[in-house]
Amino acid sequence: MKRVVVACGGRSLERSISLHSGRRAGRALAALGAEVKVVDVDGAFVRFVLDYEPDYVFMAMHGIGGEDGTIQDLLEILEVRYTGSDAIASALCLDKHLFKAVCMLEDVPTPPWHSFTREAFEAYGAAGTLERVMDQFPEGVVVKPSRQGSSLGISVVRRAEELRAAIVEAMSYDDRILLERLVEGRELAVTVLGPADAPRVLPIAELTFDDEIYSYTAHYEIGSAAVRAAELEPDVAERVTEAAARAYTAAGCRDFARVDILLDDDGPWILEINTIPGLTETGPAPLAAELGGMSFEAFVAAICARVEA
Repeated sequence: MKRVVVACGGRSLERSISLHSGRRAGRALAALGAEVKVVDVDGAFVRFVLDYEPDYVFMAMHGIGGEDGTIQDLLEILEVRYTGSDAIASALCLDKHLFKAVCMLEDVPTPPWHSFTREAFEAYGAAGTLERVMDQFPEGVVVKPSRQGSSLGISVVRRAEELRAAIVEAMSYDDRILLERLVEGRELAVTVLGPADAPRVLPIAELTFDDEIYSYTAHYEIGSAAVRAAELEPDVAERVTEAAARAYTAAGCRDFARVDILLDDDGPWILEINTIPGLTETGPAPLAAELGGMSFEAFVAAICARVEA
């Protein structure tokens, strides 16, 4: 019987969702025959892992502390196997600015963007560039913290006078922000399994919601968003699948991740990769597995395939 620690919770702003994901994953692992300890990660985590000596850790920590490579770094020092992307790919994908830079280098389509830091805004006059940003992206600007998940701190700006307030809001979540060209299209979520060099793309999910963006509420509050199989023409579906696989490979992901995409008349645009997507009942990743004919337990087993080998 495999001994598995499910790491969840922690100190990020996505703590409550992470606890939900972790408990659900823990139940699935137990149903698969593992001896499971679901752990709310805190200062005692390393000592617990050393004492318990698990065969591996199932990562269910969302946001800072989990998706940024922090826990992965520690587990690598301890020589304990874990599910999901390694520390480097995790840190890369959580930082939207760096991830989009990799996409650009690898010719993976991502909306044009600019980025600057709090220091540039407060000390070097970055506010003087905002009129140019609006000129370059007249359709609108999506203002994002560079390193947050679940759409925390994101605003859509269509008028120049609203941009400064949106930046201040985003900077309450991170010291670096993105100013990304607004793409208005269909919101798609593409879940990918396996290694970076042989990604397995699950059926494409589409999200519809009343908010202007796929907000934190739409992510997790039942009834706030509808998630269903995307109805796409075969050639369009192929382009979306290919773009998701290329992004996953470019970032060096492994085991599983969710690639967020906007689809307009110009094609698919990669927004970001969630290396530890939510495993809640409302999440697109579990739905994608279901659409692919997998039970939730089978989905968890697929995530664990590498560390179980």
